[in-house]
Amino acid sequence: MQRYIKTKNIGLGMKKYLYLCHKYIQRTHAMRLRYSCCLVLSLFFLSVAAQTMPSLRPEVTYTTTDGMTLTGSYPNDLQLTEIQNAPLNGLFLACPQDADGWDVSYDWVVMVDTVTGSMGNHFFELVHRWEENLDYDFVRKGQYRVRLRATFSNGTVTWQYPSEDMDSIVFHLSISGSRLEFPNTFTPNGDGQNDILRAKNYQSIVEFHAAVFNRWGQRLYQWDNVAEGWDGKVGGSYVRNGAYYLVVNAKGADGVRYRLKKTINVFTHRNQEYIEES
Repeated sequence: MQRYIKTKNIGLGMKKYLYLCHKYIQRTHAMRLRYSCCLVLSLFFLSVAAQTMPSLRPEVTYTTTDGMTLTGSYPNDLQLTEIQNAPLNGLFLACPQDADGWDVSYDWVVMVDTVTGSMGNHFFELVHRWEENLDYDFVRKGQYRVRLRATFSNGTVTWQYPSEDMDSIVFHLSISGSRLEFPNTFTPNGDGQNDILRAKNYQSIVEFHAAVFNRWGQRLYQWDNVAEGWDGKVGGSYVRNGAYYLVVNAKGADGVRYRLKKTINVFTHRNQEYIEES
């Protein structure tokens, strides 16, 4: 009987020992599996970190109506300090960097604030586009912001630029209100001074048409570019000295309409054959 009890106790101890060994093996396997997963993830993130992540270095070229250009680039030249006249063309280039092997989606937004002299943010969205580059004409008075974002993906990693811990890429510029004036007299005599009848002190004119008439109502000349004008000639010859009539229809970037009708005095001071106005 005593031998049976000892044998039974030994059997119970062996079962407990085997049970503990089994639990230890399970725990060790789980720890190894967990360690393996952490190692794989660590290697993955290290490989990602070792890559040169793509970015953007956008550039912009502004072109005025008279052909002058202003350029800027990220991150230093994002704001035009001087107020510009409309129409102003802006060509914005995303210029992705280190993007080989990455799929890129772009997000351009043009915003404008037409409320001046007041507190608060009054910007609202004008344009939303998804091309790599943005070509936009600024034809309205106001303060503008042009924002760029991009998302890069290569199948395993998605990367947004700029990231949340970076400054936004935003270009700033302002378009002025309109103004349009014409002189009362011009002297097309070839001395280089006041030889052309053209607008003076104009700004932000987005639509323009002008025509000159003689006293009988005959149209002598017309033009559609506010920067151009009339040289006082018809058919290659100067008109006679005297009064002529200018009619202008134009529109400013601020929505102001210009309908001008005024008398223009022409003095050529030339001893040559003039055109007959009959």
